[in-house]
Amino acid sequence: MEHIERALARAREMRSSRVGEAQAASGGAAARPSVDGVAPDYTETVVQPHDQRRISEQRLVAYDFNNPAADVYRLLRAQVLQRMKKLHVSTLAITSATAGEGTTTTATNLAISIALDVNQTVLLVDLNLRDPSIQRRFGINPTAGIDDYLAGQCTLKDCLVNPGLARLVILPARTAKGDAAEAMSSPRMASLVKELRGRYADRIIIFDTPPLLDSGETIGFLPNVDATLFVARSGKTTKQELDRAAGLLQNYRVIGTLLNAH
Repeated sequence: MEHIERALARAREMRSSRVGEAQAASGGAAARPSVDGVAPDYTETVVQPHDQRRISEQRLVAYDFNNPAADVYRLLRAQVLQRMKKLHVSTLAITSATAGEGTTTTATNLAISIALDVNQTVLLVDLNLRDPSIQRRFGINPTAGIDDYLAGQCTLKDCLVNPGLARLVILPARTAKGDAAEAMSSPRMASLVKELRGRYADRIIIFDTPPLLDSGETIGFLPNVDATLFVARSGKTTKQELDRAAGLLQNYRVIGTLLNAH
């Protein structure tokens, strides 16, 4: 993956050029690309429109075509989808070495960016079971989540939420689980991933997973997915942490490493 700082600089240049073209075409106002496309009707999935103020505060910028960082996530989307298509895979775990590297920010923005592609649908799954945050980032309040499903308290259909963005569905986690490691490597989790794969064969499924070095949860889960995207943070992730994480991932398919600048 290209370095985020270099990509941001390139994105600003490209953005400046495109905005000028869009303003000329629309009489002065920058045109926002349509996301109508083949948007599905959510008849069996709860629709909870996202909190616009909340997602802006949480750095979910991929939907904001006036933000140069959105171009970076489109670039990441293109690279990820190309590699997944080449490998004929549909499930992707996103992880890091330690907490605070930007894993959840990357997972959510990548999912939004993929959903903006009219040819794709995406499911974003919150597997940070000790500290779930995706529902807070979108400002939604689900009545059931993956934690309830794993406890046998609801069906999968009860957990799925569309946050008001076309082609994006979220499987949130509502409350922290003390037995997260056991839940992530359980037969019920494996069965859940298999069910998610089977529901829509052409849907991209992104799993936001815990840091590799903080616990054994993610390593216990990785056999269930096709590929992994590793996230590191410039100035924070150490070489020792990278080496340890690489050792843990050596038996799994890693499609790339993303270096966050902030």
